Amino acid sequence: MTDSELLLDSRLFQALDKMADKDEESLDAIMGHGYLTAQVISPVPASPEQICEVMFPEPEATGLTQEELTQDISGVLSFIDNQLNDDSAEFIIPVSIEEDEELLESELADWCAGFLEAHIEQEDAWLGQNEQEVAELLLPVAALSGLFADEPDFAELSKNDDLLEDMATQLPEVMVELYLLMRAEG
Repeated sequence: MTDSELLLDSRLFQALDKMADKDEESLDAIMGHGYLTAQVISPVPASPEQICEVMFPEPEATGLTQEELTQDISGVLSFIDNQLNDDSAEFIIPVSIEEDEELLESELADWCAGFLEAHIEQEDAWLGQNEQEVAELLLPVAALSGLFADEPDFAELSKNDDLLEDMATQLPEVMVELYLLMRAEG
């Protein structure tokens, strides 16, 4: 089991799954990891307190205090930042995809949807500089999320399983490229 997979067993991600069981609009653990990854990459990341308010509108429902959740969020943000910053290891997206599973119905699609949620909240900042390059790097995330599969620009792409598999394979590298691009802008 990787460090990223172990991370999903932490109380923060268990709290997310607990919230998602009660409210289907809530982020689950996989979506939460994607959301937090986008916050780390963002040129204007939200504070752990702001992230907590978005992820846990009713923190008392988790059995944890807002302070505990905020502390755990800070730790996960630091963990993801270290992963993205580590030249000696590949960034790991903690999802599993079954052999015959459709990518657009997989945990990876959920992870990408969580990532996009954070991106959309700050879209102007993300696209403020290097708009074309950022948009190109975000294309695999958007395509793999399945959120736009019915839109004309994505319809053909969403039907091309080989291309989607290539995008999924390259996604960890794309995250590092986005991270480095955003750091170069600052």
